[in-house]
Amino acid sequence: MKAARAYPITEHTTDLRVEYVEDPTPGAGEVLVQVTAAGVTPWDHTAATGAAAGPLILGNEGAGIVAADPAGRWAPGTRVMFFAGSGETSGRGTMAEFAVIPEPNLAEIPIHVADEVAAAVPIAYLTAVLALRLGGFSPGARVFAPAIGGSVGNATVQLARALGARVVAGGAGSTAKAEAVRAAPWARGITVVDLERGRLSEGLGDGFGDGIDLAVDGVGGAVTAQIAEALATGGRIVLVGHSGGGVAHVPIGEVVRRRASLHGFSLPSVTPEQSRLAWSTITELLVGERIHPVIDSIFPLDAAGEAIRHLVEDRPIGKVVITDLSRTR
Repeated sequence: MKAARAYPITEHTTDLRVEYVEDPTPGAGEVLVQVTAAGVTPWDHTAATGAAAGPLILGNEGAGIVAADPAGRWAPGTRVMFFAGSGETSGRGTMAEFAVIPEPNLAEIPIHVADEVAAAVPIAYLTAVLALRLGGFSPGARVFAPAIGGSVGNATVQLARALGARVVAGGAGSTAKAEAVRAAPWARGITVVDLERGRLSEGLGDGFGDGIDLAVDGVGGAVTAQIAEALATGGRIVLVGHSGGGVAHVPIGEVVRRRASLHGFSLPSVTPEQSRLAWSTITELLVGERIHPVIDSIFPLDAAGEAIRHLVEDRPIGKVVITDLSRTR
């Protein structure tokens, strides 16, 4: 099969090749999927430029068609979206014609959802819905997510709105990005805070008069400190990443005074039952067209390196997706 593989050269450089490798074989609890679209994530850049033993096939989410399920739960030909799970460490990724996926990490694609859109769902939406649950989300909550243009921030604000939040806000790191998000149809009813022009607490608006009840934070750094300052009494921060910095100088006095809490979340650690419940929520909202995954751009497999560069350097609004992977379509 054809696949995008990274060969580390030094600790911070890599040789990315699109080449032919052996087809994978599903093991116990795994399903063989013919990949039709793969989402690009920051992990792909980290894996490609890190000190991994390599070579490894990039990609850890996507959409496709069930080719074989040794356990017989999934019928061949079923359209599915998926999170690779253990594939991200084994090097058996999704930027390939075929991938093996842990069975709990699959969900059927609603009939009206295109493969490239489905490929943008797994990691961002699973992370967002599970982080909201970890943070004790309930209808009527005031929810904030930084990096609204990024996949997890975007998914969080859309899910919170669809699930009945009282008010929802997202942060943008630049004025240009804030204006672009405000103009997008999917952002109607969502407050966009321009963090280039002012502090978070100054841009939330009247709906957050008592502060943020729940924040899903994939940015970290100085943004986490600003979120802590803007929490309501009993407010919660769920930390899902640190793209903006691994160290945050959180105002401990404010956290104590507000009786706030911080929680860490990692998607690979969720149980099969948690995964299935999260998929159920996501697919129900997709069927009802209450969430709208945002696609920035689509690249062919042969341009996987450019797709990763675009995601990391250009910082687009929405997902970057790779298609044209299959030799049989």
